Amino acid sequence: MRTLVISDLHLGAWTGDDLLAHAWARELLRPELERADELILLGDMLDLLFATMEHAFAHAEGLMELLAETLEGKRLVWLAGNHDHHILVRRLAALVELRIATGRPDEELVEELSERFYFEAYLRRLLPRTEIVFSYPSHVVGDVLLSHGHYLDGEVRGSLSNRLLQGGFWRIAGGRTPNPTIEDYEASMVPLTELLYVEAQLPKGAAAEQRIQADVRRLGQIVAAITAPERQLERAGRALLRLARGRRPLPAAPAGDFPLGSAIAPGSPARPALRAFSRVCHHLGWSRQASRLVFAHTHQPLDGVRVHGDPHGPRYWNTGSWIYEPPSGEPAEYLAYVDHNWPGSAIVIDSEDDDGEPQLLRLLAADQAAIRALMHGPTPPDPASLMRYEDVRRLLGR
Repeated sequence: MRTLVISDLHLGAWTGDDLLAHAWARELLRPELERADELILLGDMLDLLFATMEHAFAHAEGLMELLAETLEGKRLVWLAGNHDHHILVRRLAALVELRIATGRPDEELVEELSERFYFEAYLRRLLPRTEIVFSYPSHVVGDVLLSHGHYLDGEVRGSLSNRLLQGGFWRIAGGRTPNPTIEDYEASMVPLTELLYVEAQLPKGAAAEQRIQADVRRLGQIVAAITAPERQLERAGRALLRLARGRRPLPAAPAGDFPLGSAIAPGSPARPALRAFSRVCHHLGWSRQASRLVFAHTHQPLDGVRVHGDPHGPRYWNTGSWIYEPPSGEPAEYLAYVDHNWPGSAIVIDSEDDDGEPQLLRLLAADQAAIRALMHGPTPPDPASLMRYEDVRRLLGR
């Protein structure tokens, strides 16, 4: 049994370049899909926080055609991430409405719900010869536990999201407990994701989101500067002055580092997110259930690492992403993104190979190595000229 795991496609997102909307990227993925017995979409297939539903589903058309060609007679397992979590909210609402309308218990409504609910109907229409499985918040393959990992946002200590957002949403959830449950994490997350979903569907939602993201990013810079040297405080003062004067230009999209999308900024070291996810696994008992855990969400590929200082603890893999979202700042920031967040990766779990040990695939590793070499060269390219992956391909002569 060979399982292919991909995540964070973010199809339709204005925050980056969703690679699997491009034919060349889909053809890169095709051989792995053909070899697989099942595909697990580990969250954020669609970006419903930074795109309208129509736009996101339109960007998914090419991928769905590819899946129809390669998954016949196979299985697709779908898990929600935070960016397509609204699909689960809609499914729950549909179940409640159906229960009210019919007066029948939930167990009698499963088949009818599957036929009526739009997303299941969508998948079954386009993949009629593929077994469709919904699983959330986790899924198990052999002795490997998989989850999208968005609960870690509430455990990232000292992050902008934690300081400015999570504290408030934990209060909405009824207060933080020493050992949060799934219900606690969901209650602290859903208000923000639903707010962003509603905003994204408005006619001018993208423009409003860009302004809000820019303001939150500036506020984060101000917060970070409070204990900084004097010159940093001067920069913070100038930022406050610009806000007071109402000068809020839209950032070029994509601009990277969208604080309301994730607590982990592109280019950040992987250790804080790994520690945060390990705390989630501890609270939920997942690290006692499995010694090998696969997560996503941070867009930072990992290959069987342990939390620092825990030589006998569980090992962790991260699927990485299929969205290119580089920061538009200095070359050093872009190089950090290249090192930690380069897209185009996946996880393979093969029950007949290495005792089902997850294996990290980096399908765009050649591009990553070539760009890294250029950035370390005597005349590195300007990151602002590499905001779309087509710019990278053109520069590398692909």
